[in-house]
Amino acid sequence: MSATPKFKICLTLAGAVSAGSFAGGVMDYLLETLELWEKAKIKNRNLGIDHPEYDASIPMHDVEIDVISGASAGGITGALTLLNLVDDTYRPANKDNPLGKNNRFYQSWVEMGDDAKSDTFEKLLSNTDIKKGEKPESLLNSQPIDEIANNALVLKNLQPYPSYISDSLDLVLTTTNLRGLNFKISFGGNDQSNTEITSHAGFFRYRLANSIYQRGIPDGNALYYVLDLNNSKDMGYLKEATLSTAAFPIGLKSREVAISKKYVERYPHYLFGDKLGITPVINDNPVYKFNSIDGGLINNEPFAIALKVLKEKNLAEVLRDRYAVIMVDPFPNKDNDIEPKNPERDLISIAKGMFKALRNQTMFNQDGILEALDQSNHTKYLIEPVRKTQSQGKMVRAENDLASAPFSGFAGFLDKSFRQHDYQLGRQNCQSFLRYYFAVPEPDIQERLGNYPQETAFKRFSYNEIQGEVSSPLLLPIIPDMRVVEAATNTYDIENFGSDAELKYPLYPYISQKNFEQKYKALLKKRIEAVSNALVDNFFFSIANRLFIRAKLYKKLSELIANELRNAGLFK
Repeated sequence: MSATPKFKICLTLAGAVSAGSFAGGVMDYLLETLELWEKAKIKNRNLGIDHPEYDASIPMHDVEIDVISGASAGGITGALTLLNLVDDTYRPANKDNPLGKNNRFYQSWVEMGDDAKSDTFEKLLSNTDIKKGEKPESLLNSQPIDEIANNALVLKNLQPYPSYISDSLDLVLTTTNLRGLNFKISFGGNDQSNTEITSHAGFFRYRLANSIYQRGIPDGNALYYVLDLNNSKDMGYLKEATLSTAAFPIGLKSREVAISKKYVERYPHYLFGDKLGITPVINDNPVYKFNSIDGGLINNEPFAIALKVLKEKNLAEVLRDRYAVIMVDPFPNKDNDIEPKNPERDLISIAKGMFKALRNQTMFNQDGILEALDQSNHTKYLIEPVRKTQSQGKMVRAENDLASAPFSGFAGFLDKSFRQHDYQLGRQNCQSFLRYYFAVPEPDIQERLGNYPQETAFKRFSYNEIQGEVSSPLLLPIIPDMRVVEAATNTYDIENFGSDAELKYPLYPYISQKNFEQKYKALLKKRIEAVSNALVDNFFFSIANRLFIRAKLYKKLSELIANELRNAGLFK
């Protein structure tokens, strides 16, 4: 193995509700491609450069995924990535494994809770979670989400990380702490009580136990926990954190999380460094408990915290631009157009504006923006959904990319075909990204990758930044795709990889509106009735609810569903 430091990669997986299927597909293709490249390099190293069978077309530099951060659905995908990496039975969901067997990404995001008895949406609408005399915990039944977690967050055959994963890989999952964590700030004056500020943004940070890291909270001020995945208690911690970051507010139930006081006491140092005059305000209980909801509520694109961790671990490499940040975001924020005029000042408009201002300001993460601006060119990358379709002999951008997009990402729960489309689109988009976007300019190869490829390898994988313009700068992929024969001419290895060599855009799905309404009408009405009765808990309301209220609510909801799916081209 080369003594040259490996090129560091930081992955950020943004929140997306059921559109996490897209991120799952992206990660599936990424891990498969890394493994194919690693096997090719291992073969070369074993042969030696002077051996006649040495493949000079293989770039021999090394990369290493060092940080994975995730929020909401992205947090789920991050946890699934961690487990797939150390599971010796993991298989990519490619042409040889179309049903995604032994693949947590596919089973969790495409199959979800579907089984022979009922599908995921039927389970989300069931009333088995409604308890007499108690308020409902969420609009939808969260038990299917627990079942998915129980099936995915288990591990029978633990193996070491592959060489393209750092031994100190950090998994960072954001969460929203509804209880809040108070910090006392020292002020001088006539009253010595000082003042307090409260933070509701939190995160879980994990590493895996190995010969370097021992299970538990490390010595010193480091703010992470080392998991031993052979320990059922630690697997339970990971499960709690994963469900916590994905607890979409109101739609899915919140989660109670318990963490060590010892861990909480390290927050000020991590947040504020060695600054004096600020201390956490917590009681003497050795365990701190809080109700947690979706980490994406406050930090849906946690690239700033990921960069902070990356710099903490690899400052020298970051200063030399020997790193890259990839953000996988199914719904990058592009809908905040400048208002043509200042909104009205009536009560309703002000209330709407206030909520929008609070939400936008929460997302305006100054530290994250400064981190991003501090990066050099070719260090930050975005994978977002892109679907193209044939029109008049040309491939043009489709009107809709993700089938799971309607209802702010909840549409994927309605039908497996929506999730399957988005998963395959994720694989296709990742293929395109690795081959023609995730790259370094030719003059920077030696400095940034630490190893300039042989001429044969450069010819095989390099391409012009502007396709078709040979005078434009040449780029070399950071992660070469072994399915490529010659990137510049779009030639791929069909003979050995078949359809996987050049993935096509998946066919956009649709379902029958009539069949959908017949299947779910009664279930929706029953769910509406059960939740509203539990909320109001009044005999006369329950009678009125059965007679006409639930029917009116169902009519409005069904019209909303029909309009959203029809506008997205998903209802026929």
